[in-house]
Amino acid sequence: MKKSILRSGLMVGTLALAMMSGAQARSMLDGDYRVERLVYDGSVQRFGDDGKLTVKIDGARISGFSGCNRFTGQIEYGVKPLKVGPLASTMMACIQNETATYEHAMHQVLNGAKSFSLAEGKLIFSNDAGNLISLVRADAAAPAGVERVLEISPERKTCSGVGKMECLQVREPGAKDWQLMYFGIEGFEPQPGVGYTVKVREERVENPPADAPNRKLILIETLETRR
Repeated sequence: MKKSILRSGLMVGTLALAMMSGAQARSMLDGDYRVERLVYDGSVQRFGDDGKLTVKIDGARISGFSGCNRFTGQIEYGVKPLKVGPLASTMMACIQNETATYEHAMHQVLNGAKSFSLAEGKLIFSNDAGNLISLVRADAAAPAGVERVLEISPERKTCSGVGKMECLQVREPGAKDWQLMYFGIEGFEPQPGVGYTVKVREERVENPPADAPNRKLILIETLETRR
């Protein structure tokens, strides 16, 4: 029953959008979104309400954050099929294979999207191959501040973002691999050769520059220091 109602809602949303002009569609779709679900080449990734991946639509421009990099491109509604991209992206390397995988999938799905539907606050881009990306408006996302605990390595690593820099290495407690952090933690001043466990608050950054992340970390408390 629920699936039938959802299918009906999607059909109504798709039909209503098909009857609109490109300008009307742009007006309805403009806004900030978080990625809820990503389906690519038979693989399904669900992201819940953590706001990890984002999309912003502003008229004929689409942009967002895909895990490691920010991207931007064009979106055309007044043609059939729908046309998104090509997308241009910053060039930060993903240290985790999983992040690199869903970043690649997100770009491929958006670049290959041929249609879209809007129902019950969800925007879905899809194509005939069954690939899709499901978006939820950011104002329906999780609270702006989420507390996290991070371990910080005593060693920094050289990394490439906008330019060469020394990045912190961080990981969740219990995780095996370190991740490079391309931005700092507000209020935190690590000493060389010292490891830390810290509690931080993660907050969304509204309208960040193209080469900057869409979130920031703020130090709440230093839980442990290791020399």
